[in-house]
Amino acid sequence: MVVSGCAPALLRDWDFLQSDVIPPLLTDPSRSPTAWSIGCVDDAVALAVAFRHGQRSGTSHLDVYASEPSPGRGEMGFGLADLRRVPTLRQSDCLIRQDRRWVAADQLAEHVFLTNPTAPVDLVAVRPTEDKCDVLLDEAVDQLRPGGQLLLITRQPDYETAVPAGLTAIGANGSGQVYRKCEQTRSRVRSATNCRIEQRPETLARRRAEDELVTNHVRLARSLARRFAHHGEPADDLEQVAMLALLKAAKRFDPDRNIQFATYATSSILGELKRHFRDKTWMLRVPRTVQELYLSVKHTRDELTHELSETPTVAQIAARLDVSELAVLDAIRAGDDLRPASLDGWFGDDGGTEVPIIDGSFDQCLDRLQVQASLPNLDDRERLVLKRVYFDGLTQSDVAVELEVSQMQVSRLLAQAVAKLRR
Repeated sequence: MVVSGCAPALLRDWDFLQSDVIPPLLTDPSRSPTAWSIGCVDDAVALAVAFRHGQRSGTSHLDVYASEPSPGRGEMGFGLADLRRVPTLRQSDCLIRQDRRWVAADQLAEHVFLTNPTAPVDLVAVRPTEDKCDVLLDEAVDQLRPGGQLLLITRQPDYETAVPAGLTAIGANGSGQVYRKCEQTRSRVRSATNCRIEQRPETLARRRAEDELVTNHVRLARSLARRFAHHGEPADDLEQVAMLALLKAAKRFDPDRNIQFATYATSSILGELKRHFRDKTWMLRVPRTVQELYLSVKHTRDELTHELSETPTVAQIAARLDVSELAVLDAIRAGDDLRPASLDGWFGDDGGTEVPIIDGSFDQCLDRLQVQASLPNLDDRERLVLKRVYFDGLTQSDVAVELEVSQMQVSRLLAQAVAKLRR
């Protein structure tokens, strides 16, 4: 069956489907026939609905393969105008309401596979386009078994002369014509599309579940991306990495493993963000062990600064990480490769060879403005802890004595305050 993008939805030709297209598929009730819709998933759903109505007994089903949707088809699903001739019983049994459109119910969608068939089929549906008409028709005829049907649906009557040899017209309506394949016919052109047989059999139901998982966990991906917002990468880039990781997690998720998707997605997104920093943000390539040690040195240096109220020495950092001082120095030097200074920098009028230090006052001003806008979200104790630790230079132990609480409570208040500022 072939359907053009300019033709209306196939369900509008309900009587034509029931009289000329579906009956040949019902001749052998012990066998489940197969069909292929080229270029339009909605046509695959229409065939499955029409077959279920004509078959009635429920002893077999129609497996329909569907290629990628045609760009000219618009949004997927059916409107009320497309369903006027479909019996009400089949509407409620096969279709469900979703986003102001009617789409395949899960029980029906399980038999619509979003891939190309790997064996000959009984029926082929194609919507020919001007640039690929001959190729699509040859693919359709090549995939048909002898005696199978091809339905060409188009508003243009001159398509009748373009049908390959070996086909006999057996029926027609106002928008298309049905042909039967009389013999095994070799196609003139075999497209690479027809040779991609190693594909995962994804169904409409699976894709709908993946879309729902992604939609319901978008906020989770954004919140995980914001954790890394102050690591030198643009927030938009981090959010894009997180969203791509969420899509991959939805495709790989197996609900039979008795694990919450949020747990699985969190691990996948965090891993993808860390790989992004490891592989994409370093201007010069350094060993992975050195990259990880640099991050550990940076984190340890911040911790010791708060504990000692002064900048720690290399020996103190090495002792905390249980590594050699030379390894710490190598990691610090590697940190310079994360964002090396530009070779196009201004060298001054004195002919010197040193690249001048980049003034970061503008970035600091922006950071202060962002912090100032977020301060109203903190309570009095959280603001006091931030002021004492980051502005007055006190240690957490000193702040604990002032507030008459434990050092652990001060650490928790500090972590809560920082988390609120990052939102």
